[in-house]
Amino acid sequence: MTRRGRGYNYRLDSSLLLNRKKKRRIGRYLLLPVLLLTVGGAAYFFLYGSASSVDTESITSILPLPRKLEAVTFIHNGNTVKVQPDSQLSLNPADSLQLLKVQTDGWISWGVKAVSSDFDVNVLNDRPVTIKEIWPDDSFETPREVAIQFVRWKMPIGRIDLLIRLDARDWLHKANAAMDPNVKARYLENALKEHPGNTLVKTQLANVYLENKSYAKAAELYEDIAKSGKSRAILERQLIAYKAQNRVDAALQIQLELLNLSQDADDFKALLGYLQKNRSAQETANFLHRHQGEIPKQFNHSLLLYVADLRTQTKDWSDAAAAYERAIRAGARDPDIYYNLAVLYEKNNELGKAIDTLGKYLQKNPGDTKTWMHLAELQEQKGSPSQARATYEKILDKNPKQKEAILRLVSLAEQARDKKALISAYERLAALQPDSKTVQFNLGVLYYEAKDWEKASKAFKTVSSIDSKDVESRKYLLDLYRKQNNSKDEVKILRELAQLQPDNGGYYDALFKIYDDQKDYKAIVELCQKASGKNPDNAAFHRYLLYAHLKLDNIEGALKELEALIRLNPKDRKYLRQAANLYEKSGRYKDALQKLDQLLKLDPNDKESKQDYLRLRLKIL
Repeated sequence: MTRRGRGYNYRLDSSLLLNRKKKRRIGRYLLLPVLLLTVGGAAYFFLYGSASSVDTESITSILPLPRKLEAVTFIHNGNTVKVQPDSQLSLNPADSLQLLKVQTDGWISWGVKAVSSDFDVNVLNDRPVTIKEIWPDDSFETPREVAIQFVRWKMPIGRIDLLIRLDARDWLHKANAAMDPNVKARYLENALKEHPGNTLVKTQLANVYLENKSYAKAAELYEDIAKSGKSRAILERQLIAYKAQNRVDAALQIQLELLNLSQDADDFKALLGYLQKNRSAQETANFLHRHQGEIPKQFNHSLLLYVADLRTQTKDWSDAAAAYERAIRAGARDPDIYYNLAVLYEKNNELGKAIDTLGKYLQKNPGDTKTWMHLAELQEQKGSPSQARATYEKILDKNPKQKEAILRLVSLAEQARDKKALISAYERLAALQPDSKTVQFNLGVLYYEAKDWEKASKAFKTVSSIDSKDVESRKYLLDLYRKQNNSKDEVKILRELAQLQPDNGGYYDALFKIYDDQKDYKAIVELCQKASGKNPDNAAFHRYLLYAHLKLDNIEGALKELEALIRLNPKDRKYLRQAANLYEKSGRYKDALQKLDQLLKLDPNDKESKQDYLRLRLKIL
């Protein structure tokens, strides 16, 4: 931009002094006196000026020349505007301006000139000129202040100022054209300064702040915009700004407003989701309680149920139950509400209420076996076993394979010492689990105690078939076979028990007696040989075998067992004597002499042994 210095042509254009209309005729009559007065004053000055104390200012003061600017008239955008001295005229770069008239305190305006160090004021004289024409290269982003001085010849008589600045529309236009978000924000800020009440500019600027992540500034503007009317778009952006700043309380308030504005279920879910994310269960429940009146009524059921769930999480059983109760009174009909309420009553130890409420739930969900079981358990806890048993029976009527119900019936029957009910429960359990050793054994015991030998035998047989090494069931069977005089099965069970418990000589004693009564000595041999082979140091087995061999007249077998008994009992003279006799009987005199020698060593005074010894010696000789 070119600035001109003091080389202005100070010739005053006639357009500054006179109206562009024709001069009044009266001027002709005034012109001559004024000229005469002026000439006279000048002559007086030249004649007496050097000797007189009167100065130039005193002389000019008596002349009708302008000394003070009184007003300047412009044509601004086609309108006449009068500007007072020392005041300012605000202009836009697109405005047009023409200097129309300068008004002073003098009768004539000879020598009055408008000058400026910023531009040639003469361009304003002939026609309206736009400000942009004067300064074509200036963007005017910084306001330009221009002073216009008015001088009479070279003496200042007054001034006015021009302030050239962009208006809101200009800044908005620049903002719309700007690509840089920061530049766009600056232009919009200037536009807002020019027009502080422009909601459109506020909205655009707030949106730019939001994009630039200037969340605090954005939120402040959105708050201001919302004062004049709330819309969903503004509230949503305001919410984004609050969330970004972690202003949870403010964000929650906006979400409440959005919910009331939209009445939409998604907004309700969003509110609950934000609460759950940013507040504890206790704080969330308290917030919803405080603001319940601000939430649309159509969400009342859901709100109460949500609060009930929160109170449950915080273990506020009474408050949670109260919330469910209010939801039911408000018209909630979801069966699950009754179930949840029953659980809360239970936790609050209100078993009667819990039972009644579960009953209401089951009226609508009769097929929920798990809840039927829960109901029966509550009845047990309350001390109503008969009601509990009736409930378990209902469950089994619908589902005979419900094992847990049968087990509870077993437990209740045991507590009541009701053997009949207990047998019935175990029979159900055995039908459900025929291969369960425990179930069959317990059922067998119950039959045994009830003296139902046949059923007891059947149950214990099942146990023994399930477990080939089970001893207890076989003991019961042994006793049952004896009670029923079933010797065949008795022997079978005794043999099985003898194999399972080889150290228990009672089984072999019982078998020996049975076989002896039956004179089945071979069976004794077969039984005891196996047992002796596994346990060769068991004297009883050798005694049974000795007896059986003797009965069978098996001398060699008897001698073998006698040798074993002598080994186990070397000082038992009975076995030595018996062995000596059998050896002699079988013609084995040397072996007989050996046994007699052993006897004499044990008792040298044994006369019988001495006599037999001498007798056998003579036979050998």
